[in-house]
Amino acid sequence: MILLWATRGRSWGFRFLPVGRGAADGMAADGDPLGLYERAFAGHEDGDEGCWAGADGLTAVRLSDPEGRRDEAGRVIPHEFVLRGEEVRTVEDALAAVWPRVAAQYAEVWDGPRD
Repeated sequence: MILLWATRGRSWGFRFLPVGRGAADGMAADGDPLGLYERAFAGHEDGDEGCWAGADGLTAVRLSDPEGRRDEAGRVIPHEFVLRGEEVRTVEDALAAVWPRVAAQYAEVWDGPRD
């Protein structure tokens, strides 16, 4: 299950995107996913691509945009996922199991307006 997905677009900054149409799997009861995100990525805040399993059953994954998209400043677009119950142990696993589930949705929004 994809709990959270955080990324940025061509012209818009880093934000959490819903997984699927209208879903908000990773949203806490108060609607703020930041606590879950910070817990999953603790100790890996500034790293490049990677896949990290946490002791609480969460897996944090950071991967570069598989389509090679870059923002207006030329920076590689990162995608960060918090997963639970997925058989994902590497970035390659995430590319095979997670990316296909969000790729079309991202293609629709990445070139959108800033807000």
